[in-house]
Amino acid sequence: MHLFATLSTSPGLDEVIFRAVNLAGADPTLDRIMIFFTILSGVYVIFLVAVPLWWRGLRTATFDVLLILAITIVVSEGIKYLVDRPRPCDALANVNTLGGYRCSAEFDPAFPSGHASRAFAVAAFLTIRFRWRLAIPAGAFAVLAGISRVYLGLHWPSDVLGGAVVGIGFAVLIEILSRRVGAYQRVRARIVEAIPHLPRRSRSA
Repeated sequence: MHLFATLSTSPGLDEVIFRAVNLAGADPTLDRIMIFFTILSGVYVIFLVAVPLWWRGLRTATFDVLLILAITIVVSEGIKYLVDRPRPCDALANVNTLGGYRCSAEFDPAFPSGHASRAFAVAAFLTIRFRWRLAIPAGAFAVLAGISRVYLGLHWPSDVLGGAVVGIGFAVLIEILSRRVGAYQRVRARIVEAIPHLPRRSRSA
């Protein structure tokens, strides 16, 4: 994390890349695409992943992904206030933004990107758990979610990179716990079994 903290105080390359990607308002269609991905990578990412998994009877997978997202959100917010990096739309002049997606609508600092951390956490989890069936679409979603935050002027590129590291890191950690740590498996089983089953076919995750 020291590397990203250094980047947060040395915006040279970060700013160059930011300026190249921050094209909000240049094309209405591209604006809508980027808004779409930034919205999906917000709280909606939970429903996009957890609900389908639960509905298909993948109860342990649902538990794992919700735990990954919860930890990722908490840790990302903690790092944000520890680093306290201003968003580019606050730190720079002539940043391209869109109505409803300006710095005034954000309540926390920039580093790391929460949207990117959630998107990459989900992408890493789906790739590890379900292999290549979901790796390409999940990875593409995460990358576009990260790009959308820079495009809209709300994050530096290194914010997105830092968010990706946080999200992927916790996805890998929880996967290791779920496979190798008996205590984790027992606690998860108790919680999952305490929730009523849906009347659908059951599959092990």
